[in-house]
Amino acid sequence: MRRSRPSPGAKPKRIALLVDAFEDEFQSRLLRAAEREARDNGLDFLAVGGGVLRRQETNPKSFIYDLVSPRSVDALLIATHVIGHHSTLTEVRSFVERYAPLPRISLGVELEGIPTLLIDNEAGMHSVIQHLLTVHGHRRIAFVTGPAASQEADARYQGYARALREGGIPEDLSLVVRGDFLRESGARAVHTLFDQRGLRRDEVDAIVCADDAMALGVFEALRARGLRVPRDIALAGFDDIEFGRYALAPLTTVRQPIAQQVRYAVRLLAAALKGEPLEPGSVTFQTEFVQRRSCGCTLRKRDTTPSWSSIGERREFSVALRARWNSVVRDLRRAAHGALELVPVGWEDRLLDGLLSQLSAPVPETLFDAVEDILNALLQRRGEVGACQDVLVTLRRHAMACAADPDMRGRLDDLLQEALLIASDLSAISQAQRRAEALETRRVLGDATTALLAAPDLSGLAETAANHMPRLGIRSAVIALFTEANRLSEQLDGLLVFNERGRTSLPSRFDTLALAPLGFLDGRSVIAEPLGFRGERLGVGLFEYGSYDSILVGELRQAISASVKGALLTRALEDAKREVEALAVTDPLTGLFNRRHLTLRLKEEYARARRHHRPLSVIMVDLDGFKRINDDYGHDEGDQVLKRVAAILAANVRAVDTVARFGGDEFVIALSETPKATAVQVGNRILAEMVDERDLDAHGVVSASLGIATNPFDSDPCPSEEELIRQADHAMLLAKRSGKNRVFHFEDNAAEAPLSVRISHHEKDH
Repeated sequence: MRRSRPSPGAKPKRIALLVDAFEDEFQSRLLRAAEREARDNGLDFLAVGGGVLRRQETNPKSFIYDLVSPRSVDALLIATHVIGHHSTLTEVRSFVERYAPLPRISLGVELEGIPTLLIDNEAGMHSVIQHLLTVHGHRRIAFVTGPAASQEADARYQGYARALREGGIPEDLSLVVRGDFLRESGARAVHTLFDQRGLRRDEVDAIVCADDAMALGVFEALRARGLRVPRDIALAGFDDIEFGRYALAPLTTVRQPIAQQVRYAVRLLAAALKGEPLEPGSVTFQTEFVQRRSCGCTLRKRDTTPSWSSIGERREFSVALRARWNSVVRDLRRAAHGALELVPVGWEDRLLDGLLSQLSAPVPETLFDAVEDILNALLQRRGEVGACQDVLVTLRRHAMACAADPDMRGRLDDLLQEALLIASDLSAISQAQRRAEALETRRVLGDATTALLAAPDLSGLAETAANHMPRLGIRSAVIALFTEANRLSEQLDGLLVFNERGRTSLPSRFDTLALAPLGFLDGRSVIAEPLGFRGERLGVGLFEYGSYDSILVGELRQAISASVKGALLTRALEDAKREVEALAVTDPLTGLFNRRHLTLRLKEEYARARRHHRPLSVIMVDLDGFKRINDDYGHDEGDQVLKRVAAILAANVRAVDTVARFGGDEFVIALSETPKATAVQVGNRILAEMVDERDLDAHGVVSASLGIATNPFDSDPCPSEEELIRQADHAMLLAKRSGKNRVFHFEDNAAEAPLSVRISHHEKDH
């Protein structure tokens, strides 16, 4: 999402949220709350998903934490409670301190000297266990913990243990199973309890998990065994994720004030960026027990319980309601569990005013309008529509408690039941819309993934990504690769940079610690994802944050990573193929073409010269006295001489000409479109270059004899390419017989002045 750009010359302030990933609902809620508050405070926003510390993954992620620096951000909000699940306190502290002196706030893990925002995890879990003990009479309560190193997991376990002690129930370690905050570990916990430890179903009254994800895993595993929740076993979790609300038996849980906590943190950072001190210490936020069907409770029991003991029967309903207006507003907010923070301020008063207005004048449907406004605001912002139903149930409970007259109670019941039906209908519509959106997103993402994987090279991959990302709701993005394979190089190559206007002209190469091309992060909210594949670090992907589900970015990251790796492998294979092909046509000692390739090139040149009636010349070069160097100084010194001669030959011809090692100390040069006179000049220039190497005389004089043949293609019959080689070879033999050290053309009868060639073993760089 985009904000107005700062005034010219002013550097935009930017905060970053560091989390594990964006694929789960809890961290998506962190992202939404932090981004919204940053936008409200006029800050740019960057969310970085770098995985869990110390955890090995198939696709490497944590290297992106090394790229976050003062070059790219001004303050940090670090979700240490998810990043540090498997790390010691010392390791988490070291991780956070690496970003000094940037203003930093830790979420969930208390660190000395660092401002920390905590959740009262122990009290939250204590309320769940106490409810199961006192309301439902359960005594055999199993507990699925979180990771051993997690402070939050330990606090929730302490809440479980304290509630048991207070209830006079000894803790039974056979009922405690270690989990890891992942759904799969909840399913494994059921297997551990009933299969590995051999507990009977009647030996477990309830299962409580340290988070909702594990609780949903428990739910599925129990259903697979034919056990019903809550009839056979009660179930509860912690976090209040939306998936838990819509389980077959809605999940009893503990709600964290995520939005309140994160928005408070962003406001602190915004103040720090304006120069206010960021004081160390911790602030603890209270949790809220959310009772639903999975523990055995029903809404019906709660509906008929008045909020206060009695109401005077003679007081009119409106007077009674207004007398307790503030209390009702407070309870409505509590019933919303923070989900209605996305709705414009004052929704509670609009509901109550709407109810009173519609009771007095039934035609204006002010209550129904207020309900629809709330629901539409939630739908527009992808909020939890189901929260509105909890609010209306609470409103009904209060309204019925304020009505003494039976007719009034009946009228209220009709109105509020209709409001609940509206909420239920829109909730169902919301779920249907989200399913449809999810299916469409999956289809588009599937198309994009298929196209990305089919991209033949990096250029095609970039073009494919630029075409598909806007269809996924991503208005701008950067895909950049490290300039050195699998290394955190100092620069990144921008494979793709695009915005709503299409591909941009921003610099394709930029400093790694800047994390993005100059100006790309300004005025935007951006998600940064590491690109990696099977342990190899490839680069980074930057995606402008929008209304799409953040889980999309995680899946797109994997698709792009696999596509980049595939393109790199294809390029490596092509490079290897070219190298093999080059080896097949190259002399391994001198680096010149070999005799096999010379034959092919000479056929091509001959055919072209004959077609266009252009001359073609061939030079045969033979070193005189070369055998003496091998005999006197060894073959290593002889090889150095051959390399130096090869370098001189290559340096004195054009790129269109062909220089090849013919065999031993013989070389052949094919001169394209070159007449006799020019060919002789080339030969003499080569000998002159050799004789000028006056410092290379350690081995004495090495003579070079050159023979030249030319086919002018100006008359028939013309000599073939094989005949040209024989003529050049014959001319070279004539040069040797005439005294060596000279250039001799096949058509000539006169010898040229001899030129000496001095070659030394001291020349090692050729």
